[in-house]
Amino acid sequence: MDVTIRTWNEGATGEPCFDRSDHAEVVTAEDALTRKSGLTWVDVLDPTEAQFAPLASALHLDKLAVEDALTVHERPKSLRYGEILFVTAYTVTEDGSTSRISMFLFAHGVLTVRLGPGFDVEGVADAIAENADLLRFGPHALELMLLDAVVDGYTARITAVDEKLDDVESILFDNRSSDRVSQVAFELHKNVGELRRIVLPMRDVVGSLLRRVSAATEKHDLLPYAEDVYDHTMRAADWTEGLRDAVESVRSTNLALVDNQLNTVMKKLTSWAAIIAVPTAITGYFGQNVPYPGFGKEWGFWLSLLVMAAIAGGLYVAFKKRRWL
Repeated sequence: MDVTIRTWNEGATGEPCFDRSDHAEVVTAEDALTRKSGLTWVDVLDPTEAQFAPLASALHLDKLAVEDALTVHERPKSLRYGEILFVTAYTVTEDGSTSRISMFLFAHGVLTVRLGPGFDVEGVADAIAENADLLRFGPHALELMLLDAVVDGYTARITAVDEKLDDVESILFDNRSSDRVSQVAFELHKNVGELRRIVLPMRDVVGSLLRRVSAATEKHDLLPYAEDVYDHTMRAADWTEGLRDAVESVRSTNLALVDNQLNTVMKKLTSWAAIIAVPTAITGYFGQNVPYPGFGKEWGFWLSLLVMAAIAGGLYVAFKKRRWL
């Protein structure tokens, strides 16, 4: 379990100086989160249940919230347990790696529990430094910037999937690439499905933050930022839904093209089989061991050739007009 503590002096503006301590002791994290001034961010990476238990007990965290924070497969949500607000969400990198981040909001601090190293904590710290004037709004400002970074990760991943979909669409009508299109479209279908399970529930999480900020008169200056994050979340959700429809369209179009190509091949095979069957039938007829008109005569041979050429040629012309050949 790695613990990082960042603290800001109350009222800091501009480029704030914050104290950071890696691998901090639990008692230090407890003291930092229960202080009555300033703002504290305690980040805990990959804790086990036994490692996290002393800190959870010292901070009086609800057992259900702790269980949700330490469970790998959990739906994004925003709930209040007494005086502590609990938020959990998935983070996604551009290459598709996912991790979990859970937040416990206190009066003057935020405790984050991360399962997996995929979230760019240093990038968020830099963003906080660039927007230090928002820190006067307390833990909600930290929550807002953390969720903003989470949603930005969604946008980056969705953009990468969308670009890959564009590449597939560019080779969709290349008959030689149907197998490749099928494989990539299946992978994209899985990727979009994973994104939907992660992104869509975030509408409720960010919507809950927006409602809390809207209801607090002293946080009205924070409202435009909350609305911006909510707008990004809704756009990511809508984009994800659009990607799902686009992937399904590519898959169905590719299947239709494959079926059409198969029908074309079957038409050609059937047409040539019919043409080849004509000489077989005629030579079989003229090869009988019983007398028939032209039997044993030279003109009978030429008659059979003429009949074969006429019927086979007629079939070829008929199939060609129907574009079967």
